[in-house]
Amino acid sequence: MKNTVKNGVILLLIVVHSTFARAEVIKEKEPNVIATAETIINAPIKDVWSILAEDWAGIGKWSSGVSHSQGFGQPIGGSDYTIRACEITAAGFDDTKEQILEYDDQNYLLKYELADGLPGFVKDAINIWTLEETANGTLIKGKTTMRATGIMGVMMKGIMKGATRKALESMTRELKHYVETGELHPDKLASNKKVAKKEAKMRKKVAFVDVQQEIDAPAERVWEIIGTNFANIADSNPDCPYSEWADGYHKAEVGAKRIMYMTDSRDKKYFVDEIAKYDPANYHITIEITNKKGFGTLNINYTWVNMDVEKISENKTLLKIRFHYLTKPKFLKGLAKGSMRKGFQKYAYGIDYHAETGELVTEKKWKAIKHLYK
Repeated sequence: MKNTVKNGVILLLIVVHSTFARAEVIKEKEPNVIATAETIINAPIKDVWSILAEDWAGIGKWSSGVSHSQGFGQPIGGSDYTIRACEITAAGFDDTKEQILEYDDQNYLLKYELADGLPGFVKDAINIWTLEETANGTLIKGKTTMRATGIMGVMMKGIMKGATRKALESMTRELKHYVETGELHPDKLASNKKVAKKEAKMRKKVAFVDVQQEIDAPAERVWEIIGTNFANIADSNPDCPYSEWADGYHKAEVGAKRIMYMTDSRDKKYFVDEIAKYDPANYHITIEITNKKGFGTLNINYTWVNMDVEKISENKTLLKIRFHYLTKPKFLKGLAKGSMRKGFQKYAYGIDYHAETGELVTEKKWKAIKHLYK
């Protein structure tokens, strides 16, 4: 009898403990930072929705909190992208990546999460925007929920709530102005001027390396490799095992993007390149890096490549490459210069070999052909 009672007590304690444990988990997952903002926009609901949701990746056009934004991933609903990257203007804040969780163009609801750029003590952050038709136009409501944890979370909850509410109010105010007038809010204009001034200052600090290579092949053939076949850079770059067009792009033109995977494991190190200038008549291409993974010191906001093909004779071509770059921190740019030049010279050799032989230049094959370029 004693054992039966004892076992029953133990079982009861286990059940109670388990119940409290589950309650703690549920409580821990609930947001503890909530901020809201709303306003009336004197415009049809579809006009507001087209800017807020359909052009979701274009937030950098009108929000003073974002200097530049870029879309990625698959389309969802009326939006061309499910992911956007934002360069944040506020000092001390990291650039962010956000991903759409719910896109409802029937009920005018947009829900997305901050997938990257959160402080370590913030476990998740979700934004929800809803639109409602009113007699005066459109009621827009914004809500942000976050889960701040640890000691820093306890200390920063109040500050974060105030800052988030202020950011939401700024967004609704600037969106209202943009939709109603078709012009940028004064705060966005001021932010653009500040960003442009910083941009000019930063560009003066950009370093560059020059590489040239004479190639025994027609200029048209060399241009085909670097321009027409933009997405096939893996054919001539021994450091790039695989490359492809980014989603939605199929030919070389301004705005087209490719993905350069720099290891066999495609999710570890890669670049996303975009054609900024494309001039086939003069054999010129400018390529900007819009996204990366695994190259932490490279500041992609100030990194681009100019490539030019000059005809020397019918079967001889001069390839010119100028790589502009900046590092984080900036003092590393001098230390990186040697390796940058070496890497682009290797790439130029790869273009040479591919143009002259038509063979693919893989890392394995490079070991056998590099002696040709000593």
